Amino acid sequence: MSLFSFLKPSPKRVTIEPAGISFDVKPGQSILEAGLSHGYAMPHSCTVGTCGSCKCKLTSGGKVRELTNFAYVLEAEELQENMILTCQSALKSDVTISIPNFELKQLHPPEDYDGEVVVTEDLTHDVKKVTLRLDRPMWFDAGQYVQLHIDEVFGGRSYSYALPPSEDGLREIDFFIRHVPGGEFTGLLFDGKLDQAKIKVHGPSGNFWLRDGRGPIICVGGGSGLAPIISLLEQAAKTPHGRPCVMFFGARSQADLYCLDRIAKIGEAWDGAFQFVPVLSDEPEDSGWTGLRGFVNTAIEGAAGQYLSADTQVYLCGPPPMIDAVTDTVVPLGIDPKNVHADKFLDASHGISRQD
Repeated sequence: MSLFSFLKPSPKRVTIEPAGISFDVKPGQSILEAGLSHGYAMPHSCTVGTCGSCKCKLTSGGKVRELTNFAYVLEAEELQENMILTCQSALKSDVTISIPNFELKQLHPPEDYDGEVVVTEDLTHDVKKVTLRLDRPMWFDAGQYVQLHIDEVFGGRSYSYALPPSEDGLREIDFFIRHVPGGEFTGLLFDGKLDQAKIKVHGPSGNFWLRDGRGPIICVGGGSGLAPIISLLEQAAKTPHGRPCVMFFGARSQADLYCLDRIAKIGEAWDGAFQFVPVLSDEPEDSGWTGLRGFVNTAIEGAAGQYLSADTQVYLCGPPPMIDAVTDTVVPLGIDPKNVHADKFLDASHGISRQD
């Protein structure tokens, strides 16, 4: 054995309690990255240390190395209580962390793919359906997302699948992409400069999927946040379950509504009661629109009141203000906070390149 083999850093091990699972973390690898590579449903959203979704408590063992300073996200009190971010923590030794609501679901480990933009389709004035063809099939869970990269053009951008998965994997994957004013990626896309572009794809990622249960389902999508909702519900419609579902779509005007035919087909195939409720916040008063108006959170109690209970699961996708408003609305109405599952579509204004 050479001297260099003794000097080579060895993997360290992390144990997650109370789930009782353990896995190795390679030198320089984050706890989150290692967990995802092993197929575990690690809580996370942005993956770059800004959203705080992956925070947990370091309960025993040695220390972690901060890949970026935790103080940018965690409060002083949380730091004193040994809270860490798994996406920004490399291991110096074996450790144990506490993630109370860790879900023992095996996910498809993320991989790197070569992709090409093969089709773009206008859905509204500022939303496109984009189809990528991959170099090999990809497996994922409905509701997840991928990261897109173009070398020397822009860093990672994350977009949710806008179609259900397949048991055989998919060579072509779809996204709904909204034009973000000033956005580097969406600016190129909407200018037609990414047609047939070669794109690096990393995924799947995210822990937004339909949980097991017997209670009602409430889904709320806003803007391009309709993508993971469509993915989730089209997949669920394939399986008998008998769960009622109310799907809300928050939009500005009738011109911003899209995929209405696909939503209608979900309703036709749904095993149980299904209701679609579009809510418009900026529709002209004289337009003749007879549906609901205002912000989508204000419509939930009236349209879905009979389904609000501790067993109801709520799935939210869209901009942070919408998600925060809906969460603040449904929890006082009897929804258990642990049954609220959200995918916030963040952009560069939030410190991450999630949707721009």
